[in-house]
Amino acid sequence: MAENRAPPDLSPPAGSPRPAKLTLQRYRLPLRRVFEHAALRRDTSEGLLVQLELSDGTVGLGEGVPRPYVTGETVQSAIEVIREVYAARLASENPLAGEPAQGSAYGVMHNAAWCACELAYLDGLARSAEAHLADYLGKLLQRPVARKIAVRAAGVVGAESPREIRRGLRRMRWFGLRDFKVKVGLPGDRENLLVCNDQLRRGLPVGRITLRADANGAWSFEEALAACQWLRVYRVAALEQPLPKGDEADLPPLREKAGLPLMLDESVADYAGAERLARAGAADYWNLRVSKNGGLLATLRLAQLAESQGVGLMLGCMVGESGILSAAARAFLLLVPRVRFVENSYGEFLLAEDLVSERTRFGYGGRLRPLYGPGLGVTLDSAAVERLAERVAEIKLT
Repeated sequence: MAENRAPPDLSPPAGSPRPAKLTLQRYRLPLRRVFEHAALRRDTSEGLLVQLELSDGTVGLGEGVPRPYVTGETVQSAIEVIREVYAARLASENPLAGEPAQGSAYGVMHNAAWCACELAYLDGLARSAEAHLADYLGKLLQRPVARKIAVRAAGVVGAESPREIRRGLRRMRWFGLRDFKVKVGLPGDRENLLVCNDQLRRGLPVGRITLRADANGAWSFEEALAACQWLRVYRVAALEQPLPKGDEADLPPLREKAGLPLMLDESVADYAGAERLARAGAADYWNLRVSKNGGLLATLRLAQLAESQGVGLMLGCMVGESGILSAAARAFLLLVPRVRFVENSYGEFLLAEDLVSERTRFGYGGRLRPLYGPGLGVTLDSAAVERLAERVAEIKLT
């Protein structure tokens, strides 16, 4: 397999406004229902909101969702690294140079923290140029920009009771969804898969509907291999993150024996690690997430690497993202149209309240429409931010 290198650092066009002031807020968004899988149980979402004022007065918006089980970050550690490291990077000659900072502890990557900062900077630059973010990046990266988003969003059911899964799938089918994922790795997996097969029986056998399973790293090699035998019986199209992050050496032999495609999520966090996985032939798909992978540019680089190595793509999200990251996902999909699965833009389907005024959830059938307007195409709901967010830092950068 050919050696791959990350693209060189980008520089904004000459004469672009510089970062002048960073405002950092910590938010808590209430969810409409409890979301559960093998790694967590959640009824609220905590994250970071960055507002970055540029030297011409333009204000860009950014968001990061730190999760310890994904990148080793906590909300507090993300706040600290923004204060101590990323604020200085934003004030530097080229804020877009370099990768997200590595933490001192093994396995910690400050990806969500940098995502919030980078996204606010890119949003501000695009707004200043009076361009949509996808068009702005398309010109900067010299790549085409799609006008429509062809891929449709998928439905996800957590590790719930069979009755709740049946009810949820029925609602999703009424709404026209055709791709689905169920969480596994907890007691009751087989009964839940049986319910899924029953609810999706009209389209699943002929491929009009797909069903994937996500273990969130709950299994050992032996448990995952045994699970693959019965997952095939239930027509599972792909198994996501079967092994814990850190057990990547066992993925190639598991893939060889699994008999169904493997997808990686938590194991794909940075470019160097993804390159090793691609070289080893560890998986058929990667689940990329803008916050998890360190911002829009880093996620685009990973997509380019995946395409060069024949790895399929899914664009996911962190549970409880606000409309800011949903808008970033739309920009990504206009720049990377060849994505097989999308789990994103759930908006009011999952959130009881959002930080933005625009509706960013997907439409009937999982359809995703581009957001119009400069930058990300979203505006803050100031009343919601007042209720849901707490200011933790204001940093002058000039």
